Amino acid sequence: MQGRGSGTAYEAVAASYVAAQFESIGLKPAPGMQGYLQAGEVESKRLKAKFTTFNAIGFLPGTDANAGVILITAHHDHLGVVKGKLMPGANDDASGTAAVIEIARALASGKPMKRGVLFVTYGTEEVGGLGSRYFGAHPPIPLTSIVANIEIEMIGAPDPKLPAGHLMMTGFERSNLGEALLAHGALVAQDPYPEQHFFERSDNYSLALQGVVAHTISGWATTPNYHSENDTVANLDIGFMTKAIQSLIPSVRFLADGDFTPAWKPGGRPMPR
Repeated sequence: MQGRGSGTAYEAVAASYVAAQFESIGLKPAPGMQGYLQAGEVESKRLKAKFTTFNAIGFLPGTDANAGVILITAHHDHLGVVKGKLMPGANDDASGTAAVIEIARALASGKPMKRGVLFVTYGTEEVGGLGSRYFGAHPPIPLTSIVANIEIEMIGAPDPKLPAGHLMMTGFERSNLGEALLAHGALVAQDPYPEQHFFERSDNYSLALQGVVAHTISGWATTPNYHSENDTVANLDIGFMTKAIQSLIPSVRFLADGDFTPAWKPGGRPMPR
């Protein structure tokens, strides 16, 4: 897919692949949508261009339509070809996209849950989070019905600063979501790089600015292979990635099949500048 560059035809191919996976798993189109792709016209200041971005969206209905929805997300775009070099983007963020698909597969094969779960992979994250911003401006369900958003980003390598097997959760201290995930199987820990402001640098931030309790879960966010031609499948730690996904499944099921509603802690909700 030639690195799935933001705004390119290859990004659209990636979105279509995810959409086909959602359909094959048995997910439904989101309410009000006829299919599994959300197309949106966006403008990138970085690329100095207007183009269509594509979000892939699949919905697993809950048994109580009034109980809210859990949103599980990643991004399927990457850098494409930069100065003649192919940037594969296996970790960033094909790993998160694979996690979204596999969590969807696991939950869809289990017993029905109280809350619905919306699975989304965004386009054009790499040029300013345009796919998630478009989704936030044109949500297929009211944003007020989203109980929590977990963005999964770069889970293909363990972070040497974290306990073995653990993922970092950006903005852990901002809400009570991380503590609840920990209590129900997720191997998550506080972000060891607060100076990097990772909470504000992923797709979760688009929804957090609108009040949704939204965080990103990641592996080694400062891996040497970040945004390089070495971000390949061969350099993924598949064992770590598999355990990471497996640890998230019961915690997402807990959120979807219960009454717990995450909340921002005092001062935790980001406000638009």
